[in-house]
Amino acid sequence: MRSFIKIFILALMCVYFLNISIPRHVFSQSQTKAILSQYNSPLDYQRATGQRITSFNEAPQLVELVKQGKIPPIVQRLPKNPPVVIPIEKVGKYGGTIHVVIPSRTVGAATDISYANPWEGILKFGRDGYSIEPNLAEKWTWRDGGKTLILFLRKGVKWSDGTPFTADDIMFWYEDIVLNDELTPLKPVQWSPGGRLMKVEKIDDYTVQLKFAVPYPFATLYLAHYAGQERSFFHPKHFLKKYHPKYTPLAEIEAQAKKEGFDTWYRLFSRYADPMLPEAPTLKPFVITQATTAVITCERNPYYWKIDIKGNQLPYIDKVYASIITDPEVRTMKIATGEVDFALAENSILNYPLYMTNKDKADYRVLLWNTVYGSEVFYQVNQTYAQDSVLRNIFRDVRFRKALSLAINRSEINQVLYHGLGTPRQPSPLPDSPYYVEGLDKLYTEFDLKKANDLLDEMGLKRGPDGVRLRPDGKPLEVTIEYNQWLTPNRQTTELIKTYWEKLGIKVAVKEHSNELQNVRATGNLIQIGLWHADRCAGMFIVEPFWWIPIRYGWEISAWPAWSLWYTSGGKSGEEPPKEIKKLLNTYEKIRTTMSEKERIRLAKEMLKYSIENAFVIGTVGLIPRPVIAKNNLRNVPEKGLLGYDVAWAKPYNTAQFFFEK
Repeated sequence: MRSFIKIFILALMCVYFLNISIPRHVFSQSQTKAILSQYNSPLDYQRATGQRITSFNEAPQLVELVKQGKIPPIVQRLPKNPPVVIPIEKVGKYGGTIHVVIPSRTVGAATDISYANPWEGILKFGRDGYSIEPNLAEKWTWRDGGKTLILFLRKGVKWSDGTPFTADDIMFWYEDIVLNDELTPLKPVQWSPGGRLMKVEKIDDYTVQLKFAVPYPFATLYLAHYAGQERSFFHPKHFLKKYHPKYTPLAEIEAQAKKEGFDTWYRLFSRYADPMLPEAPTLKPFVITQATTAVITCERNPYYWKIDIKGNQLPYIDKVYASIITDPEVRTMKIATGEVDFALAENSILNYPLYMTNKDKADYRVLLWNTVYGSEVFYQVNQTYAQDSVLRNIFRDVRFRKALSLAINRSEINQVLYHGLGTPRQPSPLPDSPYYVEGLDKLYTEFDLKKANDLLDEMGLKRGPDGVRLRPDGKPLEVTIEYNQWLTPNRQTTELIKTYWEKLGIKVAVKEHSNELQNVRATGNLIQIGLWHADRCAGMFIVEPFWWIPIRYGWEISAWPAWSLWYTSGGKSGEEPPKEIKKLLNTYEKIRTTMSEKERIRLAKEMLKYSIENAFVIGTVGLIPRPVIAKNNLRNVPEKGLLGYDVAWAKPYNTAQFFFEK
């Protein structure tokens, strides 16, 4: 089956490129001007447009529930000042079920069910991907020179079961989950600037303040991202306190835990805190009603707290139906044959010809969104590799890393894998970013085998009789690239990289891993050369620049695991980095605490320049568009967008305003 699909796709590609050209103009980067996704209130909408919202409307099914007395009237379900979502195309219509396919039961950051039914956060990103908008907090203010952030929550927001959302839900997360060592043995790093966990205090039912040890301008960015969303920054206290010993006798909870097959109270708590739990209270547009290994279904949240410009309560769509398909090739074919209404998460530009060939027959359109990837695939040469000191010394020579970069034929990669649509570049901020440095993204990207060979010769890595270079200890120079295949064409790119680097006289072995094994080997400092996709090149660059400096110890990091561990452990573990790297880390600490945007930009460019000049990361091709599939009658899906981790994927577009044109 798989081999047949591969042959079929290749055949379609050949036919496609003989007949269709791809318009390049749609891949320009997003504008730097802030683009609102929603007005903060009906009054703000009226001030901006002169149009007044005089009444609220709701889906026909909710009208019936109100008549039956099962839910209150709409004016009692909406907050005092609901956000007014700006339609992408026009005001929508109620009804329909949106069908998606996902790879597993997990509702993570990168699955289409989390786009169709997005998580809501304290703040959110605008449609430009950089600006920050109010959301559950209708405003915020800084005090004490940036050490205190006060959040003013939107009054009248309700969980999907009708219970008010208040400051108590944030305090429950902080006091009863974060401060509880059994539930949270490791405190969240993003909320511990200056090495000390922030303090969260309730001022009143709709006001909380966050107090930091140092000025912390990054806090609002985190609150607009995953760290500020439901099940990350707040939980439904009224629902979960039944499983917490602070509110319910421990003996009672332990008895229930034993009954349900758990050996501790906190494992029972985690089971009910699971975001996949059907019928659990949520602030999202849809409530999960079923979650099995084969399918996930969601139905409209009658208490969803956003409206459109005509006063219609969102979402427009009645239901979300997600089929769980583990085989990526089967998912691709289901998309191409029109069995889904919306597909975004794992679409690849490699499948663009297949999607285009089938779009008319399958009744969908192919939209091309920009991504946040400064480089679709980039390579990380391990500076702290401990298994072979000779090889580590070679890796630490900047001439070696420059040679690897110069030996890459990025133009060929661009043509073979991306149909010529990308840009050869190093991992670096996108061109419209305030942190972009002209020319830095092009450093060492020219294809120059002679110069690359000269650098290796200069290092004393002479070729043996078989053409393979020899290390200082006389052994053949052999390296291993390890990766897992996800989101970007890691396998296909690495096959080309292997041929380029072997032309330098380096023997290259390639190993593909599962996510689990990748994590073990990366954090174990066992990977010689790893790779990943360079997100964090848009809105989250300045918050999490861990491709360029060793501040994260994790499964996607293989450039310097031991230095990262030293930094994240406060010097208690790992390997102390050299003074140049310490200086880089000190620069980052200044970036984290300065409240001056001008100074932050200056320091960030300084940090970026040092890192890229030293080729700690080696990019290939970036600025690649991502195909987004939407059925022709599914409307309010943007023709253009910015996609990726930095903007929390599709969140800027308020997918609750998607609707089916009848």
